[in-house]
Amino acid sequence: MIEVDLVTKHGKKALGMEHGHPQTWRQRLPEILLEIGIIVFAITLSIQLHSWHEHSLEREKERKFLLGLRQDLGHDIKEMQGDSASYVVQQKAFRYFRTLTPQTLQADSLNKYSWTLRNSTVLVPNASRFEGLKSSGDLDVIEDEALLNNILDHYQELIPSLVNSGDHFSDYKGQTISRYLDDHLDPDQRNMVTVMGTGPMQNYLSHASIIPDIVKEYHRVMQHSRQLIHQIDERLGKH
Repeated sequence: MIEVDLVTKHGKKALGMEHGHPQTWRQRLPEILLEIGIIVFAITLSIQLHSWHEHSLEREKERKFLLGLRQDLGHDIKEMQGDSASYVVQQKAFRYFRTLTPQTLQADSLNKYSWTLRNSTVLVPNASRFEGLKSSGDLDVIEDEALLNNILDHYQELIPSLVNSGDHFSDYKGQTISRYLDDHLDPDQRNMVTVMGTGPMQNYLSHASIIPDIVKEYHRVMQHSRQLIHQIDERLGKH
C-alpha cells in the first residue's frame, strides 16, 4: 500500500537511517518533525479516503435497497387492493346466504357468491428484501432514522397484524363453513336453502361482522405503504 511505503520511507528519514554521516538530534529536529508530519498526513489521508469509499458503497447499497423496496411496496398495494375488494364481496355474499330463501335462490347469485364460502384471502407480502437486509444486520445502511423506523413498523407490526387477521378469518371459514358444507350440502346443492338456514351455519355466517375491520386494516396498511413510497422518493431525490 502507498501509505505503508510512505511511512517506511519517511520513518527511515526521521530516524536518520538515510544519512551518510551522523547528525545530532538537534540538527535533525526540523527534518524529523517534517517527516513525522508527512507520515501523519499520509495516514490521515488514507483513513479519510477509505472512509469516503465505504460511505459511497453504503449509499449505493441503500439506494439499491430502497429502489427494490419501493417496487415491493407497489406490488403489495396492488395485492391489497384486490384482497380488500374480495372481502367486500365476501361480506355481501354472507349477507345474501344468511337471508337465503327459495325465492332468492338463483343460479347467477350462486355462481357469483359460492366461492366466498371456501376461499382464503390472505396477503402474501413481498418482504424477502427487507428480511434479507435485516438478517444480514445491515439495516443501519438506511441513514434516515424516520424512514428506517417506518420501514420497521411496516414489516414488523403492520404487515404481520394484517396477515394474522386474514389467516384467522380464513382458518375459521375452513374449520366451520367449509366443513359444515362438506357434511351437509348435497352434491347438487338442492338443499342449499335448508343448509344456510340452520343454526350452526347462521352462526358461522354471522362472523362476517369482522370483515369491515379487516378491510379497514387493509386500507390502513395501504396508506402506510404509500407514505413509505413518498419517503423513499424524497430520500432517493437527495442522492
